Parts: sequence; C-alpha cells; structure tokens
Amino acid sequence: MTDAIIAESAPATRHPGLLPINAVERETGISKELLRMWERRYGFPNPDRDAQGDRLYGPDQINKLRVIRRLLDAGFRPGKIISLEMPELEKLVASSHGNPSPILPPDLEKELIEILQSREPHRVREYLNHQMVGMGLQSFILDLMQHANTIVGDAWMGGKIEIFEEHLYTEELQSLIRHTIGSLRPATQAPRVMLTTAPDEHHSLGILMVEALLRLDQVDAVSFGVQMPVRDIVQAVSRHKMDIVILSFSAAFPSNRAIEFLEELRFRLPLSVQIWAGGGCMRTTRRSIEAVQIFSDLQSVRQGAAQWRRIKGVRAA
Repeated sequence: MTDAIIAESAPATRHPGLLPINAVERETGISKELLRMWERRYGFPNPDRDAQGDRLYGPDQINKLRVIRRLLDAGFRPGKIISLEMPELEKLVASSHGNPSPILPPDLEKELIEILQSREPHRVREYLNHQMVGMGLQSFILDLMQHANTIVGDAWMGGKIEIFEEHLYTEELQSLIRHTIGSLRPATQAPRVMLTTAPDEHHSLGILMVEALLRLDQVDAVSFGVQMPVRDIVQAVSRHKMDIVILSFSAAFPSNRAIEFLEELRFRLPLSVQIWAGGGCMRTTRRSIEAVQIFSDLQSVRQGAAQWRRIKGVRAA
C-alpha cells in the first residue's frame, strides 16, 4: 500500500463513521466550495475537525445534505431550507414531486429501483432503451426522464441504492440519448447554438437534453462538452459563427460563481450573440444579468428558439 493510499484512508480509520470533505462532495453531489460557504453563512453543515484541522462529517449531516441536494434540484433556495429539521425537509421533498405524466409506465418506480439494485448494467440499458423506443425521444425526455430522475434521486437519498448506482443510471441515460441524437437527420437550420458548461461544472445531462430537443426542432445545436473557460467559448463562437450560447448550471454549482462567469462571458461576447442559461443553480438565484436570458425549464428553451426564428424571419422546416 502506498503512502498516498494510507494518507487518504487514515481519517476514516482514526474517525470511524466520519467522512472528509472530498468524500462528502462525492456522496452528496454538493461541491466543497458550497459546503464551506454554507458553513460560514448558515452554520450548517457543522463538521468536526481532525488533528490537522481538516473537516470531518458525520452520517446525520451527510443524510441531511442529501435531502438538501434533492430540494435544490427541485428549485428550492438554500437559505430557505438549510435551517429546517429533517422531518420538515422530507415533507418538502414529498410535496415537490408533482403529478407524473399519465403516459408513464404504471410500475416505473418499482421496476427502475429493482433494476438498479440488480447490479446488472445491461438491464438498466435495456430498460431505458425499451422506454425510449416506445415513447419516442421527445416524450422520453420531457415525461419519463423528469420523473425517473426524481425516483432515482429519492432512492439514493433514502439509501435504497448506492451513489455508484445513481451514476450508472446517469451514464446509461446519457449514452442512450447521445446514440438517439446520432440517428437523427442533420439539423442545419438557424439559430446555430453552442452548448457547454463552465469550468468545474461536469454535469452534462442538462445540455444533452437541450441538444436533443433542439435537434428535434431542426435547430443546429452543437455540444462542445463540459467545463469550457470563457476564452475558449469566445474563440469557438467566433470560429463557428454561433448565434446563441447555452450553458447549464446544476443545483450543486455555486450561484455566485455562475453569475460571475456569465457576466464575464457577456462582457467578452458581442451583443449579437445571445447567452442563455438554465439548470438548478439558476432556478435558485434572484440575481439577473443584463443581456443574459435565464430559462426555468426545457420547454421554455424550445420556445426561445422559436421566438428567435420569428424575430429573425427564419422559417422552421
């Protein structure tokens, strides 16, 4: 065993049941920066410290952070929920689900959890592919994914599945959508849209869903992957003659950093290039940015593209 491995595992050995901040970030999907900021601003989480002064988090705090992450995904603001006790938070989670679409499989929750618990990746792939074939890409994204993501998130929060099983679900989902996008006819109509995320935002599911829906509308949407610095975005916009840049910020991304990134990007791009932003992070911020459009859901992005065409006099095929 190397010294690095010994050092990494030492805190857990000296403090059984407690996790360092890196592990908490992996377990909850909440960035280290947010965890530290909440500690300063709200007094939670309130970790212990080891002999070196490093933060250590207990199971109760980790469980509460999982629930908070689910509520952030649903659009709640951290300042409104962090001080609540677990029973109140769990009630909010239950009330935030809404009514699933009637076209969804009646046993979706039971089937999906059983498949994830089976530890058989091919079953996850086959199940999602079967639903995609039956529903079509548009309904799969707008109806099934929204509800299935809630089911998987709640199952992880409640300890029914492990974090790696949630990751497996997300990876299979993304692989399926990418494959389906690849089978669509080429979209060459304006607007020409660039899709990406800011540095340290590695969640790509949001921009993938937007890409799929815009491609269905024959919008020339191009994904440039994740974690692009401002300079690279500006260069790509100029070289590829983009009309719109769309960025997705997940609920775990610090809102102040998202605002700063968008403000810098707006300063460096010509006003003729529109900047659109969405995702869980943008739903929880009250700040607005001049000449940057914030979208709350996927349908509003499609409507925005249609409006762009009307203003520019471009007809869809």
